[in-house]
Order: sequence, then structure tokens, then C-alpha cells
Amino acid sequence: MIIHTVKQIIPNIKARQIYDFMINPNDKSYSEWWQGEHLRFNIVKRGNSKHLHDVVYFDEYLGKRHRLTFYALVVKADRPNLIVWQMIKSGVKLPAVVALQLRDSSRGLMLKHELRLGFKGIGKIFEPLIKFYFNDSFQNALQEHCNEEWFRLRELLNSKSVS
Repeated sequence: MIIHTVKQIIPNIKARQIYDFMINPNDKSYSEWWQGEHLRFNIVKRGNSKHLHDVVYFDEYLGKRHRLTFYALVVKADRPNLIVWQMIKSGVKLPAVVALQLRDSSRGLMLKHELRLGFKGIGKIFEPLIKFYFNDSFQNALQEHCNEEWFRLRELLNSKSVS
């Protein structure tokens, strides 16, 4: 299994602000977050009142060389601390999960963004195919993107709460 993790401390933002933004996405706010880089993030099909089983569509650039596009199902939604999306194709769950963990602390928001790709056990034989797509260049682009995007979201959300 391939696991890509980014952990950050982001001052001057609360878990509930990030959670509420990410659990109820819309294309307009998403593209405002990072114009030219973030293209679309919206709910395609609603699940329950807590957004569990929502189906979302996600489309963004990771720098100039990579693009990340997928449909996903919200498989965990625990406000304000955890959202887990599992990628799907034609209604079938794929071995690809994005988890966003959020925790308020005295130092700021403790954020953990994790992408897990692949299978455990016998399914590991497919790992070389996954690495062909999720290669070092893609991983580096994702790392750089994550290092910047959450601070951009803080600025966007804090500017909206002032207006």
C-alpha cells in the first residue's frame, strides 16, 4: 500500500471551519480557494444529513504537470475532526482513500491529509501499476500543493468571516 501523508499546524483557523467547507463543497468556493489550480469540487449525489454517503466530484491541478480528478464517496464524516472519501468508478469502490483529520490545539489547527492507494495482502501485486501513475513527480507535486493550499484556505475562510 502506498501512503502519502502531510501533517501541518495552521494557526488562526478552527477545525470546524475547514470541516464545514470540505464536507459541503461547491465549485465557486473551491475555485476561489486557489484560482487556476482548484477547478471543481461539488456534491453530485447527497447522502444523509451528516453527508455520509455523499458522492462528490473533485478536479484540480497539482502544479503544471499533474491533474487529479475523481469521484468519491464520503465513507466517514465526524464533525469537526474527520472526513474520509473513498474514490469510486461507476459506483465501484476503488482502493484509493483520502482522509482529512482536523484537531484544534493551543498551537493552531493540527491537520493531517493522507492519501492511501493500493491493496493489502495479495492485492499488493498491483502496486507497481499504481506507482506508475503515482510516481515521484506526482508525489512531489502533491506535497508542494498540500504545503500551500491549507494556508490559502485559512486566508479565504478568515476573509469571508470578516465580511
